[in-house]
Amino acid sequence: MMVEASDGRECCSSGPATCGGSPAPDFTLLLVTRNAIWSRAVRGAARALGAGGVAICDAHDAVKRLSGTNWHYSHLLVDRDGAEGLFDELADLATEVAAPDTDIIALGATAKPRPHVRTILAATARSVREAILTSPWPRHRPTIDLEELRAALDGAMIEARYQPIIRFADRQPVGLEALARLNHPQKGTLLPDRFVPQIEDAGLAAQLTRLVSARAFTDLSGPLLAARGLRMSVNFPLDVLLQQRALDVLEEQRAASGLAADQIIVELTESRPVEDVVNLRRSLERLRAMGYGAAIDDVGPAVPRLAPLLELPFTSLKLDKDLVQQVNHSDEIRAFLTETIAQAKKHGLVVVAEGIETNEIWHRMHDMGADHAQGFLAARPLPVAAVPIWWDAWISPVAPTA
Repeated sequence: MMVEASDGRECCSSGPATCGGSPAPDFTLLLVTRNAIWSRAVRGAARALGAGGVAICDAHDAVKRLSGTNWHYSHLLVDRDGAEGLFDELADLATEVAAPDTDIIALGATAKPRPHVRTILAATARSVREAILTSPWPRHRPTIDLEELRAALDGAMIEARYQPIIRFADRQPVGLEALARLNHPQKGTLLPDRFVPQIEDAGLAAQLTRLVSARAFTDLSGPLLAARGLRMSVNFPLDVLLQQRALDVLEEQRAASGLAADQIIVELTESRPVEDVVNLRRSLERLRAMGYGAAIDDVGPAVPRLAPLLELPFTSLKLDKDLVQQVNHSDEIRAFLTETIAQAKKHGLVVVAEGIETNEIWHRMHDMGADHAQGFLAARPLPVAAVPIWWDAWISPVAPTA
């Protein structure tokens, strides 16, 4: 890639900008702009801060970079006029990336204020430098109370992100998992661990499931994804999957979207142990009779009574990401994963390894017999508009090789 150094020169780099000496340890800047005035202002700020350089790219390239793990930037600076309609997607990616966080700064007025996004109106090196030096928004991801949760479920705060699922054999994308987000007007985008347990405890899981499924089916059948031959995985807590009405709603939503049932996989999320195997079998048999796939999610030693679950009509099994990430460091974990994969294959299940973040883990899980990969090595959870951009980068000849 071409990186413009803080003194205006350009140099080649495979990551955050480093030119003619040691990189600045604290500031790695990614700038999205077509405006020479903003470019000069950011370069001047970088020079004043002692940063090694500024990586400058267009909005599509910025989405590609933030979607994976090849680069990390301390600050993403986005000129709204040069964002090609992807400002919100870039903001979402910046605020959701794994630690260390990327602080996003908007250059020029934005259409609407967003939590966690600072705005610079004056295109000067001083204003940019002061914004970079300002303490970032806290990333403690506050929880919200029950009344706010009810308002979120009744309004438009629930959104979906999509994490790609890749086939090991040929590195082709085969599916997406829909993941819930709560976009709070003051508290910003909350990840599932900050609101899903409260929703489930309040008995509102079915409503959340309906909202996320509706969004996922609309997006899968929409212009950005419809022609890509992907399947969509949606999460169903156990108590929702056991409800006949929930399956009726699922079928109504699917029919309204025009999708085929075999394009959809229902993932059983086990927030509590399965105690009523008979009723679960009944629900799964009905689900399978309608043509849907069914997955056991987050399988690890903590999942009790796995053997009886493998006798049920599931179509796939997803290995717990925390185990997968430790596969190269623990003989005990490798033994568990090897045995679980063997048992899943014995029952004809497709095995998905979640949490794949390095090439070493990719190769290990491939060699152990997993069928599909999911994790940051391929992509982080993406807004729907970012999926085609990621797709083109992943399948291109210069995509990161696993």
